[in-house]
Amino acid sequence: MVKQQLIHSNYQPLANEIEHYFAQSNTILHNDRNIIKEVEFNNETLVVKSYKQLGWFRGFIYTYLKKSKARRAYEYGLKIAKFTPKVIARIEYFQPLLGKSYLICQKLEADFNMQAPLFKNHPNKQTIFEQFAAFVYQLHQHNIFHRDLSPGNILIKQNNQCYEFKIIDINRMYFKTLSSQDRAKNFNKLWANDTDLSVILKAYARLGKFNEENFVQLGIKYNQQNKTRKIRKRKIKRVLKL
Repeated sequence: MVKQQLIHSNYQPLANEIEHYFAQSNTILHNDRNIIKEVEFNNETLVVKSYKQLGWFRGFIYTYLKKSKARRAYEYGLKIAKFTPKVIARIEYFQPLLGKSYLICQKLEADFNMQAPLFKNHPNKQTIFEQFAAFVYQLHQHNIFHRDLSPGNILIKQNNQCYEFKIIDINRMYFKTLSSQDRAKNFNKLWANDTDLSVILKAYARLGKFNEENFVQLGIKYNQQNKTRKIRKRKIKRVLKL
């Protein structure tokens, strides 16, 4: 059984033959647990994410108990359309449990992602940080909390001295009125140094009319907690040779 959701019937031929289109593409954007490729369809360049094949246990969970990652990403993409590349379709294959799934989006011609100003000494990083703070502030004002707001999931397109931001990998989100603690914590996946993170947090605090010193201290605390947790996890994996 195949389940599909599409924004327009024009994409039905692509959805029906997504496995063929995906296999034929040689333009790989990401190849890890999930695989992301560019796919050409009707003179349009699209991005297709193929989620890792599920085993029976996760297949059971995502068939009967929880929405799949592809379904959540598609539905969230419609809900937060102004903040993420346009979603086109999601396709899921059940036999009878969910096995393979795909998400199709429009391609954003991004110039770089958040890794450039954070880790590669981008010459205009001060401006990027301040405009990024404004972008995240708008997310939060719309009650959007991206649970994996990491540098690779923040795409940036430059237009002179203005920067357009879009978030990807959006299947892990929640929607609620956010406290100041929630807002400060949402920056903890950036893996930023204290100096760069302080610039972002100060700009955000000014927009939200929070006490700058308290907000910066809170954000840095959450950032360090996340780093400590990740480093400990990596050490354990090395010891166990996982």
